[in-house]
Amino acid sequence: MVQVYKDITKVQKDAKRVAEIANIIRHATVGSDVREAMAQGFETIDDSEVINHLIGDVNNLTNEIIGYRTDVKELTKKVQQSIDDNYTDIENIGKKNQETLDKFDSDWQEKIERIILGTDLPTLERIIDEKLNERGV
Repeated sequence: MVQVYKDITKVQKDAKRVAEIANIIRHATVGSDVREAMAQGFETIDDSEVINHLIGDVNNLTNEIIGYRTDVKELTKKVQQSIDDNYTDIENIGKKNQETLDKFDSDWQEKIERIILGTDLPTLERIIDEKLNERGV
């Protein structure tokens, strides 16, 4: 006995949602209708706003990451420049302090030598004053 099949769920050409196409596939019994519904489903996925939105988001994130990389490179350069500048400043301060210490040391060495040799007038005057005071003069 030959059975005649009439598919009442013809593929709708204006199916916009994947769920509608999935419903057509569930109820279609003719292979060509199933294949057509599956093809439309893939096309709908390609054209869907969700996919386009996700692709747009990925592109935006990619651009944002590229921007962050540029920002990080610039910030790294600024930090390195600041380190270099501070290092130079510290070296200059160290040299200046060393020069001051060297001068101070030199001045004291000269004063000590004058005291030892007895040629330091302020020290000699103080010694003489103390000795005179001891004697009551």
